[in-house]
Amino acid sequence: MTKQDAQDAEEDKAAAARLQTSINRGVAWIAASQVIVAVADIIAVLLVVALMNQENYGIMMAGIGFYAVLDVTADFGVTSAIIQRDDHNEDRISTVFWFNVLVSAGMFGALCIIAPIYGASTGYPIVGWLLIAYSAKLLLQNVYAIPYALLRKDLRFATVAKIRTSAYVVESILRVVFAATGFGVWCYTLAAIARTITFGVLIQLARPFLPRLVFKFREVLPYVKFGMRSASSQILYYTYTNIDYQVVLYFFGPQANAIYSFAYWIVLEAVKTIANVVIDVAFPTFARLRSDPEALKTQFIRLTRLNMMAVLPFVLLIMLCVPDLLAMFGRSLSVDKGWTAHDLELCANAARLLALVGLLRALGFLGPPLLDGTGQPQLTLRYMAAASILVPLAFVIAAAVLGDRFGLISVAIGWAVGYPIAFVVLMYLVVRSIHLEVPRYLRAAGGILACAAAGLVVGGIVSYAIGHVGHLVDLIASGGSALVTMFLLLAYWQDVHPRSMLASLK
Repeated sequence: MTKQDAQDAEEDKAAAARLQTSINRGVAWIAASQVIVAVADIIAVLLVVALMNQENYGIMMAGIGFYAVLDVTADFGVTSAIIQRDDHNEDRISTVFWFNVLVSAGMFGALCIIAPIYGASTGYPIVGWLLIAYSAKLLLQNVYAIPYALLRKDLRFATVAKIRTSAYVVESILRVVFAATGFGVWCYTLAAIARTITFGVLIQLARPFLPRLVFKFREVLPYVKFGMRSASSQILYYTYTNIDYQVVLYFFGPQANAIYSFAYWIVLEAVKTIANVVIDVAFPTFARLRSDPEALKTQFIRLTRLNMMAVLPFVLLIMLCVPDLLAMFGRSLSVDKGWTAHDLELCANAARLLALVGLLRALGFLGPPLLDGTGQPQLTLRYMAAASILVPLAFVIAAAVLGDRFGLISVAIGWAVGYPIAFVVLMYLVVRSIHLEVPRYLRAAGGILACAAAGLVVGGIVSYAIGHVGHLVDLIASGGSALVTMFLLLAYWQDVHPRSMLASLK
């Protein structure tokens, strides 16, 4: 090796170390942000449920299930192309902005026609008006879409985390304010619009962006080509993961949808919020490492372990403590809102089933960013197409076959049956695309899973041993013993402890 080769190797090593430190710090910043956002969101959901009529809550959730689909469609995936590509100039970025404006304006016009028809078909016309109001928010989000993508491309995760925290806390507070002041079914929609305005102002302050008055269609074509595949995947994802609300509403009615939606929000929505700690870092990181296969595999395994360590403690608490938590929460519900002790028991049972799905979903969140970041959105689309058939089919079959016996719980059973099959399809595509060694992956994930399993066993034994001495005591004893067991095993077996985490940030 020549002196120059040795110097180049040292520079590459130093660059890799700097990138890893940047990733670790990004995870730390976003983790802190997501903890605040998750706590604010949980408190807001509990208060909104306590303030709203049960039937109105179920009707509202039937509309909210489509909001994420509208967000992705309005973006059309072209901002993801900004993160993935490296050949930008001001004319191209401006053209992407005006393209997004045209798409979101077209969607607003289309929804003004389609949404009322859909609302009438459900028997609840207000659902259509909720969708129209939310589509106006799609026009507003163009204010921040481009600069937000550029901040993520530059790995400025600390800035992104601070802005996200501020905007989402504002949304959580306003949900409660709107629900308390009589806006009922409108509280989530109005709060989302307020969050978009807050986010847009803060993003523009952090990374000012003013588009040029230029539109060169040829310049945007590569972005659209990438974005169409990426956006199609996300549209399918948000459709199949939210169609369960519609299935419950159709088979079991708005009250059942309120109970099911509450369980879903407690578990799967919370899992998504927690997993976003890693997901927000994943796509730009994989895009940066796409030309280094070994570094890509190593980083995928690291982020998998991080995601498991973030999500598994929450899954443990849901499995062990959600009945006690909901029983305590039930005391704040007034009878005239429609909630009963039996409803909360059903909600707890649904939450426990969905918690089993939560871990796989947390791991599955990393697959699409990996495939998209390495320039293979067609593989993400194949997975989403398969999942969009398998999972909704499982919902419908479970509701039709098991509905008479299990009611709304049957749709949670559909999740537990359908999603693992879809997850296997995703992991097959990931393993094949980056030539990931399966034993290496299983060894990295298996130790953390075993620590969590041990925590679950200990928590269950403690709960059985103390008997029922009060919901708060049961919650603290079983949940606390499970978490302590898991974290002690992580420290002594997996070398995951505060000292090692601090070292990774230096």
